[in-house]
Amino acid sequence: MNTNVAIIGSNGQNAAAWTDAFIAAGFTVRNLVRFPERLPKRPGSEYARLELDDASTHQPALEGIDTLGLITPSHPNQVKREVGLIDAARQAGVRRIIKLSVIGAEFVCPISAFARWHADIEDILRASDIPHVILRANFFMQNALLQRASIEAGVYAEPIASHSISYVDIRDIADVAVAVASGDFDDQALTLTGREAIGGERISNLLGQTIGKRIRFVSPDASIFRSALTAKELPDWHIDALSELYTRIQEGRAAHVSSISSDIENVTGHHPRSFIEFAQDAFGSRAARRPSAHAQVSRRFWYHLFRHNLSREQDWPIGFRL
Repeated sequence: MNTNVAIIGSNGQNAAAWTDAFIAAGFTVRNLVRFPERLPKRPGSEYARLELDDASTHQPALEGIDTLGLITPSHPNQVKREVGLIDAARQAGVRRIIKLSVIGAEFVCPISAFARWHADIEDILRASDIPHVILRANFFMQNALLQRASIEAGVYAEPIASHSISYVDIRDIADVAVAVASGDFDDQALTLTGREAIGGERISNLLGQTIGKRIRFVSPDASIFRSALTAKELPDWHIDALSELYTRIQEGRAAHVSSISSDIENVTGHHPRSFIEFAQDAFGSRAARRPSAHAQVSRRFWYHLFRHNLSREQDWPIGFRL
C-alpha cells in the first residue's frame, strides 16, 4: 500500500483535516505550501514549496509521492492550476490522485461556476490515465464557523430560503480520502453528503441546543446578498459565482444539494457525522478554546461584509453579520 501523500496546503479547513486523517492512518504527509520554511515541524509530515501559478514548482514538489490530494481554492484559474498539477503528477510518477470536487459537477449543465470548473478538471483527470478518485462533496458543515460571532449573538444566516441541504462534515471527507488511497475505489466518483438534508430553521435549532440560547434563522434575498458582496469589493468572479449558486438554490433549481448519498458509509464503514455532532464539537466548550488566527480573520471578514447592509434592518439584531 502507498504510504505517502502530498496535500496542497496545510492550514485550510480541508487540507488540515486531510493532513490529520492521513497522519493518524500512518501515512507520511508532504504539505505543499508557498513558504515551507515558515511552518513548524510536525511528526509524520514534511513541507515542500509549491506556487499554484508557477508551473516550475509543481513537478519538484511531487517527486517521490505516491498519492496526491488535489485540493485547491476556488478561482478563475482553478482549471489551469489543477490541470498543470495533474500533468506534473504524471511526469513525477505519482500513482494516484484523489481530487476534491463538488456535488453537481457531473451534470451536463452545472448550475454554478464552481461546479463548471470542477467538471472541466474531472474531464482532464479521467483522460490522464492516472488512477484517481473524485470526491464530489456537498456544502461543508464547517462553513458555519464563518458565522461563529453571529451565531453566538443569536443569528444564523444563509440565503437558502426554505430549502434544505445535506451538509457534509469535512472530517468525513478526509476519512473517505484516506480509505480510497488503498486503490480499491480507483477511477470512481463518489458523492459525499451528510446523513440528512436540513434547512436553516433546523440548523438554528441545533445550534441553539448546543449553545444554550435561541438562534434565529435569517435568509437574505439574492439582491441583498449580492449588494453586500459588491459593497465589500469582492472580486467580480467571486460575487458572480456565489450569487449564481445561491440564486439557483432560492429558485428551487438545485435539488441535488438536498440529496442523500450512502458513499461515505460504504467507503469508511461509518455513518456520516450529523450536524448536531459537528455543532457540539465546534461550538461546545466555547470557553475552553481560543479560535485560530484563520478563524478570527474569517469572522472579521463576514462581519464587515454584511454589517452595513443587513444590521440596519430594524427587525434584525444589532451586530448582525453573516
